Amino acid sequence: MSSYTQAFESTPSKSTSVESLEIELSNKETEYDAFVTFLNNLNSQVGNERNHLGDLRAQGKKLHKLRQEALLSMNEQYEAMVDNPEQDIAQAQNNYRKSILNQKQNKDAIKSSVENLSIAKAEFAQANIDLFTLANAREGLVERIRLARVKRLRKEFEQQDELEVRQVVTCDNQETFNKCITRANRLAKQKASKIFLDKLFNAATESKLINRNKNDSAAQVRLVKHKVNSGEFSGQGNYGTSVTVDLQASLPNNEPCTLLNLSARYCGQQEGLPATSVVDVDANSAQSEGLNDDTLLYELTIRSDQYDDEVFIDGVSYGSTKLSVMLSAGHHDISVTKPGYSDYQESIRLSKNMLIKAELVKAALNFANGEKVQDILPGDELGPELIGVPTGRFQMGDLKGSGLSNEKPARNEQILKGFAIGQTQITVGDFKHFVKESNYVTEAESDNGCAAFVDGQPKYNSVLNWRNPGFGQTDEHPVVCISEKDSNAYLTWLSNRTERKYRLPSEIEWEYVARAGSADNYWWGNDIGNGKANCAYCGSKWSNRSTAPVKSFRANKLGLFDTVGNVWELTQGQHIVARGGAWNFAPKLARTSVRLEISADFRSNYLGFRALREN
Repeated sequence: MSSYTQAFESTPSKSTSVESLEIELSNKETEYDAFVTFLNNLNSQVGNERNHLGDLRAQGKKLHKLRQEALLSMNEQYEAMVDNPEQDIAQAQNNYRKSILNQKQNKDAIKSSVENLSIAKAEFAQANIDLFTLANAREGLVERIRLARVKRLRKEFEQQDELEVRQVVTCDNQETFNKCITRANRLAKQKASKIFLDKLFNAATESKLINRNKNDSAAQVRLVKHKVNSGEFSGQGNYGTSVTVDLQASLPNNEPCTLLNLSARYCGQQEGLPATSVVDVDANSAQSEGLNDDTLLYELTIRSDQYDDEVFIDGVSYGSTKLSVMLSAGHHDISVTKPGYSDYQESIRLSKNMLIKAELVKAALNFANGEKVQDILPGDELGPELIGVPTGRFQMGDLKGSGLSNEKPARNEQILKGFAIGQTQITVGDFKHFVKESNYVTEAESDNGCAAFVDGQPKYNSVLNWRNPGFGQTDEHPVVCISEKDSNAYLTWLSNRTERKYRLPSEIEWEYVARAGSADNYWWGNDIGNGKANCAYCGSKWSNRSTAPVKSFRANKLGLFDTVGNVWELTQGQHIVARGGAWNFAPKLARTSVRLEISADFRSNYLGFRALREN
């Protein structure tokens, strides 16, 4: 083991609490990071010594040549001395003697460098092994923390409480008094169970995490016993009851792992074991009661990945999702419909509160040409407006012979799978919604700002970012000062919120939709014209001044706006390439085939992006 590891090696902890283990893990992470730095330094030493050895060997070749030259010179001087005994050969002898000495020193240095390199390589190899020791210790702590979290959550749910609740129901005209009273008491017990369960979820140490999985939870709440304190009818046909309920909670089987998003192995159970949600062990089992008593109601929550859908339960319309409705226990037929999508259908046996997540699949395999698509985000917010793009073939690159070298040669390309792409570039409003929800900080805000053209060159300005690009903008302007990392962060967030796959378009996809079937420099022809796009010297009121609000110019034949000018658009691929031109770039650089190659971290007040959604 290296001296570094010996110096930092710590004795395994006997701590079992999550907090103490997390502190230990933090220390181990620091130790690991420091060791990685140490390892990198060792690797640099190996590299430096290898370079040094190479230099010495190259020097040795030169010294050998100099020795040969010195020997030749000395021999010539000897021959001259035969004819002229007065010939002075001392200098030639000294030069030869010196060349021999230099060559010997070089060989000694090579020998020493070989030994040093061997030592450095051995130390580096050992350090690599030691790194695994630290990594193993770190991962061991991660495992212990997960086990401790499961144990802590089980303990937090092993609670018992007594609650008094009041429930008022409106008796149906067709309902007997006894049935109305029974329904009120059962709803009161359900209400108490929900209050108790909510309390446990909110009081748990990792409340925020486990609440995300609460709707699908199989946490057990046992109604140990209950007592009806009072009950009375009002003159309006209402019945009110007061019930005291004794409750006991637990987390069965793999439930802690489900709530904590951990593998089932941390719970000591196999995945897939059944678990119940609410068990009533009162005089009559709630499970049996639930299967046989139509007056026992459970909450059914239905969510859909689409908006403007319609939910049918047992053939009756209940409106659109998100929907929560109390239904009688037993069998129900659920259907969620929307024009253009295949119906979602499911038959359920309701014996506990249940959540259904309906995913509607488009009826067609490919987006229709020009079909408008817009996903819904949580909170009924709308995602970017998209246009459906069908498959097809086209010619890509410089088709007129006057393009730059990286546009050539032109070639045939094919789109094999349809997709949807933003009608517009992502706007300030779109990006603002993402930042507000995620608290994301862009590279321009965290580093040295954003680039703007100064004297014909892009220069970074620390005060410029997407909020302040150096000119006035509204929520309808395209967002700028965004790097590739920033755009991918937004698209990942959008994918997670919509449960769809969003990404940057490839260069092939971008040029396919930008051309919209045209083989000309611009989708409308070979002349930029006047006032048709926002680029320098293009005749609009924004030209060479700022971005323009999206949709300020006519859309192309696919329905896409600003594929010419306004802002350069990022694409994905092996290299980072922007397409389309911008408000401060000449018209010739807004041609459909122009490619602007940039670095991954580059951001400027003339660079934005457009979203693509896979089918």
